[in-house]
Amino acid sequence: MTPRPRIRPALDMLSKLRTTPALSDATHRLIREADTGALQRAGVARIVTAGLLLLAVLVATAGVELDNPMALKQISAAELTLVLFGALGWVGAWLASKRIAIEKLPVITAALDALLVLGNLGYSHWGLGIPGSLFAAFPVAWVVPITMAAAAIHYQPRLQAYVAAVYVIGLTLIAFAGGMLTPAEREEDLARIVGLFSPQANMVRIVMVFAAALILILVARQGRLMLERAVRETTLRVNLTRYLPRELAPILTDQAFASLRQGRRIPVTVLFVDIRASTYFGETMEPAQLAVFITSFRRRVLRAASRHGGVIDKFTGDGALILFGVPGAQDGDAKRALACGRTLLTLIERWNAKRGFNPPVRLGIGIHTGDVFCGVVGDESRLEFTVVGETVNIASRIEQATKGAGCELLASQETVVAAGEEDLWTEVECDPLPGVTRKMVLMKPVG
Repeated sequence: MTPRPRIRPALDMLSKLRTTPALSDATHRLIREADTGALQRAGVARIVTAGLLLLAVLVATAGVELDNPMALKQISAAELTLVLFGALGWVGAWLASKRIAIEKLPVITAALDALLVLGNLGYSHWGLGIPGSLFAAFPVAWVVPITMAAAAIHYQPRLQAYVAAVYVIGLTLIAFAGGMLTPAEREEDLARIVGLFSPQANMVRIVMVFAAALILILVARQGRLMLERAVRETTLRVNLTRYLPRELAPILTDQAFASLRQGRRIPVTVLFVDIRASTYFGETMEPAQLAVFITSFRRRVLRAASRHGGVIDKFTGDGALILFGVPGAQDGDAKRALACGRTLLTLIERWNAKRGFNPPVRLGIGIHTGDVFCGVVGDESRLEFTVVGETVNIASRIEQATKGAGCELLASQETVVAAGEEDLWTEVECDPLPGVTRKMVLMKPVG
């Protein structure tokens, strides 16, 4: 049955809420860096925890004569478990430092943690014959919250749910594996393991609480560092968008921005576009209409530049400067610039047909390829992204030459050759470009 009109907006809103926005490349990079750091810190936390607990066991058993074989086996098993726990932490930290298996490492280390802890408890039950219902009496059971806290460092809900499920299922199997004990049997078994409640054993438990507290402090610190990093990155992006083209700010790394701050010379293809006879529209339109008109024009420039991978350096009233090859040159920059010019003409033609402008909107588009200086200039109070050089000046002169050539799109021979479109363009005769000393060959699309 079709939802009633009043219900449909609510359904649309619910659908939007369910949709998870895609993460940007910068966000993915930050998350990966955070995951790597978390793996290293988790490894160090395992090493420190294993060291503290092993030291506590050694201190607790030092000078104490034990004639109970079961107690000796328990101590040996605990020492072996702690050594393996520390070794696992070292291996995890080393793999993280080498960027090896970053995505799978949290699951692997969590599974091995559970294997060590549950394996020790299972040995006490099935190997030494201690009832599983008494598992909570053994100090190793207190390692469970420590390993769960270590998993929390990664801030992965699925991983945390996986770890919780493993321990819940494992402890349930151990606790109820031997069935229920009678009061007399429970009293006899407790008498056998009374040493587990000695001052030394309780000291080990206290050290475990301390270790768990340290790891939770580390978790909180990890969260704080991620929050501060996210705020710094967000602030940087916001500041960048004040003077960088909007297409550049989200993709610039700190190193790329530092390179722009120093300035560099790079090959680019420059496209200038301007509305012909824009004075007429400015004089005949009301201010509100003119604002809508300019906004609509710029929207079409944005659409064409975005479709072909161009970067809009700036809008200048009723014109725009679009760059291809920033922040780095790519194959096909010239070809994409020429395609952008053709797309702009098509979009304006459709705009004229839709709005019925009289006279119709006409463009002047000039395109040229060459080296430019590209960088961020100015002091901290007023920074500005800019491209300067002969290439920019020539592209501007080519755009102005469209008036005398009687066509809306002109490109230099250098751009056409770089794009490999010699068969699609033809030379035009025009006056020398003002301010350009060398001879320029200009071309227009065939047909």
